[in-house]
This record gives sequence, structure tokens and C-alpha cells, in this order.
Amino acid sequence: MRAYIMLYDQYRNTAKNMISAAVEAADPTRAVEESVKLVGDTLTVCGDTYNLKDYERVLMFGIGKAASPMAAALEKIVDIDGGLAIIKKGDEIGSVEVESIPVYEAYHPQPREDNIKYSNKITEAIENLDPESPTLVFFLITGGGSALFEVPPAGISIDELFRMNELLMHCGANIYEINTIRKHVSQVKGGRFGQLCSERGATVVSLILSDVVGDDLSVIASGPTYKDATTFTDSINLAKQFDIWQELPDSIKTHMEKGLTHPEMEPPREVPANVRNYLIGNNMGALLAAEKVAKDAGLNTMILTSQNTGEAKHIAKCVMGIAKEVQDTQRPITPPAALIMGGEMIVTFSWDERDGFGPNREFVLSSALEIADRDNIVVAGADTDGEDGEGKSGAIADCRTVSRTELDAKWHLDKHEAEAYFDDLGDSLLFESRTNVNDINVVLIGPKSKK
Repeated sequence: MRAYIMLYDQYRNTAKNMISAAVEAADPTRAVEESVKLVGDTLTVCGDTYNLKDYERVLMFGIGKAASPMAAALEKIVDIDGGLAIIKKGDEIGSVEVESIPVYEAYHPQPREDNIKYSNKITEAIENLDPESPTLVFFLITGGGSALFEVPPAGISIDELFRMNELLMHCGANIYEINTIRKHVSQVKGGRFGQLCSERGATVVSLILSDVVGDDLSVIASGPTYKDATTFTDSINLAKQFDIWQELPDSIKTHMEKGLTHPEMEPPREVPANVRNYLIGNNMGALLAAEKVAKDAGLNTMILTSQNTGEAKHIAKCVMGIAKEVQDTQRPITPPAALIMGGEMIVTFSWDERDGFGPNREFVLSSALEIADRDNIVVAGADTDGEDGEGKSGAIADCRTVSRTELDAKWHLDKHEAEAYFDDLGDSLLFESRTNVNDINVVLIGPKSKK
């Protein structure tokens, strides 16, 4: 048995190192430094070149949880003449000093007056540009940007917009569906901000960190500088599908119904002129970094997916089934092995039960129940932003997890109290992060023990 305990220790350390490497790979500072280079007056962004002599001013705006570390990294590369960033209020991800522009804190996930005030500062700065004076605009986009960057159409108040977002948060729609509706009650989402910049003669370089499964640029922060294919018809149908249409404020319903007969109100169907969008960080990049750690540790590796979605505890049953198959039949990979996946799992819960929920911790606890009779399997999961739902970043488990405490694992899973369970074992994962590229989950599998 001692040999197996040593194997557990080895696998647990490797699993933790894999998650650490994944988070580091998606670090916003690193992403900017690797994507943007300046030699003399030649600026290179992901292989594309820009001559800074062609511009009289360089502005920088940022929205989202990681906007300030991105801005701090960029200002060390390029001289910035002005701009601002909007980050999530009270979010440690954004607690990075930026010298060249002010950084404002606003509310997430539902916008309030501060969000509108700071967003208007951005649009006013663009509206005041002289089209005859060439300007290069860096726009930094990260997770959380949909709520933080918002300018509602005329006639819609912030209270009405707040109510709409409140309904969207609770209706059961996914982020694609939520942002489809958001994009049709906004003057900046769905490519409209990029369109505004283009109309004022600016060249836009959008640097994007993806927190959206599948990396659809029209969905990340509701795609303020990208093209969009959704319609007012789509947004109204979704509101009715999720049974919130009748509850929407009258001003919002009136605006959306007007869009049905005014095609000019639709988002731009092509990326606006002189706007370039660059994806510089995503979940797959994090998974590849985790895979390298596993390979260096001598494990056979398989990245299952970067697009994992669904109820965490149910996904655990499926993935642990694959892990058992690996041990029993050496399919689809031979142990010692590492299965790696990412995406964005969910937890279904009553809103009054929301304290302590976390998809990754529930995935790990559900996994522990599935492998309670299996030696040599270690599973770990974490949210890359350092906060899993509400609470610690994630957790780690093996077959001993269920038996090492008197706590009832199934009860804690059903009550969404996985954090308390792992805290009792000392198996919660906690780390600081300045990024957000969704979940990282790893399963390390050794040979099946002979009993």
C-alpha cells in the first residue's frame, strides 16, 4: 500500500502543477507581452504590423476583469496618450496599477449607474476624435465586459437595464443566448463600438482574452468590436422562449419591437473598417500548458476538450467512466495517463442556496464518489480566475477522499457544500489569478492495483 500512497503524492503534486501552469499560461500580462512587440516605430500585433508614424495619437481603453493587468503590460510596450479602463468592483484580478490611464471600478454581473457613466466616457472620447487626425485605439477585452461596458439606447434607464439583466441571470439561458438579447439593447455591443470608432476615422486593435466556450468573438463581452449575425427577431424569440418577455420593462420591449421594422438598428454584419480583433488568450492555451507539465512528468496525455459544458456532477460521472476504462482496458489511452479538459460547467441550485457553490469543486467531489473504490486516480479542478463560482479556486481528490473524513460526501454534494468538505480535508485549492479563461480539470490515472 505504501507504494500507492507515494504514487498518490506524486500525482497530486503533478495535478497541482498542471493547474498552476495553465493559469500562468493564460496570464494577461504574459498574453500581451507575447502578442505585442515594438521595434523602433514598427508595432507588431500577432504578426500584423502597424507604423506608429502613421498615427498622431495612441489611445487605450479596457473592459473586463483583467483589463488593468493587460493595460499595465501594454503601456510598457507602447506610449499611451489617453484612455481609461473599467474593471469589476472589488475584483482582485484588476488590482494592478496603471500609470497612463485612469482605472474605474463598476458593477458585475448587472450594470448600474457607474457602468453607464464610465462607458459614456469611452464613447465620448471616441466621438470627440477628429477624423482628419489619425488615431490608433487599443481596446482590451476580457471576461465580464458585457456588464461593465454598456450604453443603453435612448429612452431606457439604468434601472430598466438592471432589471433586464436580472431576468437574464435567472432565466436559464446560456451566455450565447444572454448576449444575443444584450446586444439588441445597447449602443456599444454587437460591433457597434467598433463601428463608432471606424466612423471617427480610428484604427482599432482589439486584444481579447476569451472566457467564452468556443471563443466566438461575437459573444466575448458581447463583441463590441466584432461583426454580429443575430437579429431583433432572435432576441425577442429568446426572451419569449425563456419566459421573460412579459416581465421586461416596456421601454425595452418597445425598443426591440421597433428594431423589427428598422434594419439600420441591427448590429453591423461585417467587421467595421480599420478594426482588427486578436484573440491572445483562451482555454486551449491553458490546457496545452497543463499538458506539457504532464508530459514532462512522464504521463501519456489526452486533451479531451476545451468546450466542456453542462452540470458539473453529471459530467464527473462520464469523465470518471473514461478514467476507469483507461485503467481496465487501456482505452482510449494507456496509463500512466493524464486526461485534460476545460470549458465552463454549471451548477443548478436555488438562488437562495448560492453561498459556496462551485462547478469545479462539485465536479471533483462527484468524481471522488465515483472513484472511491479505485486506486491510482487523482482528479483536480479549478476556475482560472481563482474563484470557483463563489469560494475557493477548486479542489483535488483521489479514492481516499470519501473515507478520510466523517463528513458525508453525498450530502455535501447535494447541498452544494463541496467547499466545506474539501476545507475539512485540507484539499481545497486556492491561488491568486489575474486571468479568466474558464475551467481547468485534470485526471491523472495510474495502473489498476491488483488486490
